[in-house]
Amino acid sequence: MPTWVASVLSLWAVYGAAMFAQVAYLRALDDGVGVVGFPWLSRSLLAVGTAFFLLAKGM
Repeated sequence: MPTWVASVLSLWAVYGAAMFAQVAYLRALDDGVGVVGFPWLSRSLLAVGTAFFLLAKGM
């Protein structure tokens, strides 16, 4: 995988993680629904983004 592709995928995964973390925060303020699912998805995307970043850095 080219370095630039891994970098772009890493940035998109981290962006998605930030969006899901924000949604989880706002849902917790509003009604508490989704407080479990959204942070889990956010952490998963952050782990994927970190993996892509390390893959790009290693190339």
